[in-house]
Amino acid sequence: MAVEKFADEIRFCASCAKMCRHVCTSGTITKSESATPYGRCLLAYYIQHGQLEPTEEILDVMYQCTTCGLCQANCLLEYDIPKVVESLRADMVERGLVNEDAARLAESAEKEHNPYGEPHSERFSKIKAKRGGSPEVVYFVGCTSAYRCPEIAEAFLRILEEAGVNYAVLDDEWCCGSPILRIGYRKQARELMKHNQEAFRNLKAETIVTSCAGCYRTLKQDYPEQGFPIDAEVLHASEYVQKLLDEKKITLSKEVKKLVTYHDPCHLGRHSELYDPPRKVLEQIPGVELVEMEFNRENARCCGSGGGMEATYPDIADAAGRRRVEEARETGAKVIATTCPFCKRQLAKLCGDDMEVYDLTEMVAESLK
Repeated sequence: MAVEKFADEIRFCASCAKMCRHVCTSGTITKSESATPYGRCLLAYYIQHGQLEPTEEILDVMYQCTTCGLCQANCLLEYDIPKVVESLRADMVERGLVNEDAARLAESAEKEHNPYGEPHSERFSKIKAKRGGSPEVVYFVGCTSAYRCPEIAEAFLRILEEAGVNYAVLDDEWCCGSPILRIGYRKQARELMKHNQEAFRNLKAETIVTSCAGCYRTLKQDYPEQGFPIDAEVLHASEYVQKLLDEKKITLSKEVKKLVTYHDPCHLGRHSELYDPPRKVLEQIPGVELVEMEFNRENARCCGSGGGMEATYPDIADAAGRRRVEEARETGAKVIATTCPFCKRQLAKLCGDDMEVYDLTEMVAESLK
């Protein structure tokens, strides 16, 4: 069983004071003890010791989790409960106990190499990017920027062009595997990873940059963990833009007069501990005034769309997103900036007409001379 490697975490979590219950994204919405980190670990403990068999009810509880990591950030022993949840999902998939919505995502990724089921042949139809050659930098676009938020990809491509960067996108980019890995379909995720690893090696680039927080975490952490290490430096777009600013390869001169609050994506923040680069870039955009939400950095609340929740339990995902939007609204800001296309889509869908949501790259591109 994949969950066996977390035996100590499960045992200690089951006997803890359980403060994580008060921050759990889904548990605080459903008000269900089973849907808290403690509840999930207790179920995992009984399954691990043969006292419970996985059921449809347990399956539901395990998929009512965004794997946001707020529980780990508030755990005295810093146990990685999202990994426990992902492992138990993988075990249930192997047993043939599946969530139908999650299964559709995995099937789409296997067939069309993206979780949306969009034609693979149209992956880059909405953007204009260089391919092939001998690039120094590979821009990994990601499924959501390619199919749902092409404005993010276009903004980052404009930044690369302005800086004169020798870049290219992969000739045949597939999903990074993140959403498929999170929902427990490890075999399919590894197939995606293997393909991309070979594609990166063929281009022999020194640096890989992505504007997606989920892609960043997956390329940097999950690829080596799953046996597909990447022989290149992996950077998030916020890190790379800061590098371009430090090297004076781009200049931000056009004023973008906006009161902005920044939303930390879970993949980029808690899971990757990348908090400062996005804020430093925002502070260098003329006219931008940055105000923080009450819960920020490692305590930032989840937008609700992670861990497959946008597909499996959209009502819970939207409740989490509305809560985050209200928190942003309380700052007085009229703009939410973020560094993840998933977060941008989710928050933009829920914020109404009184607020705007932008990716960091869009704001940088707007400020270019």
